[in-house]
Amino acid sequence: MSPGKDNMRLKFWKTITPALLAWMAILALPFTAEAGPRYIYQLYTNPENFGLVIFPKERIFPELEQTVQSLGFQKVDSGEAVMRPGSKKENFTYMMPREVQKKHRLEKFIILQVLSDGVGIMVGIYEQEFGLTLPTKVFIVSELEDNISKTLEIFRKQTRLEKEEIEWIPDAIIKRELTGNY
Repeated sequence: MSPGKDNMRLKFWKTITPALLAWMAILALPFTAEAGPRYIYQLYTNPENFGLVIFPKERIFPELEQTVQSLGFQKVDSGEAVMRPGSKKENFTYMMPREVQKKHRLEKFIILQVLSDGVGIMVGIYEQEFGLTLPTKVFIVSELEDNISKTLEIFRKQTRLEKEEIEWIPDAIIKRELTGNY
């Protein structure tokens, strides 16, 4: 090829490249701006430091709010929900950001997703040891109180066991060695 043709090609690409990049950016905007649904969550905690996350916040209806409060939970935080995995990275769902979880020192919490029909509720359980559990059953509010109570009881038992495991008793090792019980 002659040097004149190479210069013309180079000039052509220098002229057309900015225009092509601008069009590609414009065409990509609808896809990047709307990466996924945006949900607002409502976080509740109880005196035992267990949490309850409900999203979307705008679908929380009075009967659900009453049920949550009857179980001893109070509103503490709200914001944009983020897609997160469980502690073992096995499942993903929307919940509060990790910073909010740390702020409230929550290691165990329940996630409720109010479905678009405004009646059905999907439940998730976040717990450090077992990760994120996402049962496939859809619940209605009248079933939630009993199921949340049972889950809280499991959380309580785990917390008691965790405290017992780290409880230090002076001379306990010596006593076990003397009695032969290990």
